[in-house]
Amino acid sequence: MSLPPRPTIVAIPDSDDARLLIALTSHATDLSEASHTLHLALDAGEDSELWLPLTMHAATAYSRPFAASKVRKRLDTMIQVPSVPEELKPVHDMVRKYRNTTVAHSQSDLVLPIALALLDDQGAVRNVVGVTLIHPMPRAVAERLAELVDAVEVLVDDAITLVTARLKIELAKVTPEVVAGWQVPELFALEDLAYSGGRARTDRPQFTAYWRTDVSPIAGSNEKEIPT
Repeated sequence: MSLPPRPTIVAIPDSDDARLLIALTSHATDLSEASHTLHLALDAGEDSELWLPLTMHAATAYSRPFAASKVRKRLDTMIQVPSVPEELKPVHDMVRKYRNTTVAHSQSDLVLPIALALLDDQGAVRNVVGVTLIHPMPRAVAERLAELVDAVEVLVDDAITLVTARLKIELAKVTPEVVAGWQVPELFALEDLAYSGGRARTDRPQFTAYWRTDVSPIAGSNEKEIPT
């Protein structure tokens, strides 16, 4: 009987550095998302109908690492990562405020919903409408935000380089027999209409991919939900 093939990747067991690498990787993903979205916005231009949603999403993605979370430490509380550069702190504070008051909650004066009466030639009301005035992020601010995202990405990438180097040295001492007992990441597949909208992430290396009903499941995946 032939033996099953040996896995080529395994999940690193829990440790301080493993948890640090996971958190830093998560923050780096959010920052990369913000950077990519900002560059799409800048390429599209202020006159594009994509400008408002792209810049709003970039502000949200950038703000995630600095918001409270149940599954990771805030980036600005991690001693392994230096603070936002002093010259960019005003942009950092402004973008987080913009995300909180305008993007996540409709309570800033950048958005004005107003009830208007349309008058006829005699000054009498002929119609009533509701109108919302919205001031999008100016291009000059978006360019400064792009500078900020790039700077914070460098800080996080440097921290990732250090922790991965430590882990590589430490894990090189582990024998293949021990590594054989480490968990292999699991991938599950469900049809797209089963898309849940997301549950809280856990520390288990498991992921569910949702595929179109007219496309076959991902090869090697299991057609079942991740256990809760």
